[in-house]
This record gives sequence, structure tokens and C-alpha cells, in this order.
Amino acid sequence: MTTAVQRLGELLKHALLGFGLGTACLLLTGASAFAQISTAQLSGRVTDQHGAILQGANVTATQVDTGYTRNVVTDASGSYLLSNLSPGPYRLQISFPGFRTHDQEGIVLHVAISDVINARLEVGVETTVTVVGARPLVDVQS
Repeated sequence: MTTAVQRLGELLKHALLGFGLGTACLLLTGASAFAQISTAQLSGRVTDQHGAILQGANVTATQVDTGYTRNVVTDASGSYLLSNLSPGPYRLQISFPGFRTHDQEGIVLHVAISDVINARLEVGVETTVTVVGARPLVDVQS
């Protein structure tokens, strides 16, 4: 009778061990499925026309289809990183006081891809003149 009880104990021990290993495998497989990357990343470095680093440049990525924008500022090495971006077409604008704005369209980000776009800004100021259709202050007909 002791051997029957021992054999039953060994069977239960193996069954529980097998169940535990199976459960662990399922949990690990499920965790790796959730860890799949479904976003894109955009990074780069911003310098002036002589290659000097521009720390504090404003970097804006706009998802063309949705209008969603993300803003970051370049770090001490002139680098920026925009992570966890939805795939799709983007417009990138990089600005810094006293420099012309870098405006780039046609960027298409893909899942699990890290695109690198470096920008070289040139000294200068861009001016925008907006003309609104208004009546002239002086009557030019008389």
C-alpha cells in the first residue's frame, strides 16, 4: 500500500510540474505578443550652417492625416527624439530664434522603424506678410 501511495504522489508531483511549466510558457508567450512594436520613431541632430550644435531648437512633427502634433526641444548635443509615433505621413518643422525654419514634408514613418532626419539651419529671419481683403483707407477713385 505504501508503494501505491508513493506512486500516486509521484504522478501528482509530475502533473503539477507539467501544469506549472505549461502555464509559465503560456504567460511568457502572451507577454511577448504584447511586446510587439506598433509605433515608429523619428530622431536627428540640429546644427547651424557651420556645424555648430543648436541646443533648444523647437522640433515639431505633425501627422498629416490626423493633424496630431508632437513637440520636443533639442538637448545639449543638438539631438532630438520623437518616439511612439503612429505610422503614416509626417511634416517636420524645426525652428530656432535667428534662424530660418526647416520645413520638411513627405516623411513617411513605418512600424518599428527609426528614421533619422538631421537638419542644418541657416541664419536668417523669415517674415510672413498676411494680406486681408479690406477696403482702402484712401478713396482712389475721386
